[in-house]
Amino acid sequence: MAQARERGGTAEPTGGPNRRIDGRQDLSRLAPDEIERLTRALGAHEHLQRILGEIEDLQRIVFYANARADWSLARRSAEQILIAEIVYRHKGDPEGVRRALRVAEHSGQMWDAALRELAGAVHSYYTTPLGMVMRQGLFGRDTVFITPDAHEWTAQQEGRKHSTDGKTL
Repeated sequence: MAQARERGGTAEPTGGPNRRIDGRQDLSRLAPDEIERLTRALGAHEHLQRILGEIEDLQRIVFYANARADWSLARRSAEQILIAEIVYRHKGDPEGVRRALRVAEHSGQMWDAALRELAGAVHSYYTTPLGMVMRQGLFGRDTVFITPDAHEWTAQQEGRKHSTDGKTL
């Protein structure tokens, strides 16, 4: 990530630490300091905070009927979803989100509508099977999903066994 800082603090979704956790290799691509930097950026910009709130609300709306959902995880899950968007679409630059909103605004869309539309698109993308795998590519075993269903599905894709409480066996 030192090279990323030299390029203005951007994160590339490749490389990263290969730590051993529970006897397995963790292939998360973002170093803890990069996750911390991006998490701080989410709290430092009003538009990112509003998008986070929208994503969190969308999770509650879309998954409302899932009795296994743990709503205490909704905010952290929303943060990871927005961080994934920043890393993959904006090369780790949080200002890329503002630029995307400005483009929408210049095309005639109102700021609030642009925020909601972007939040909806990001939520939709990163809660699909592909999006879940991409999030795991960034956060490894620290990926937060609001329901154990997502952990079970991703574990199945990797050929791992998963318990009903969301822990890898």
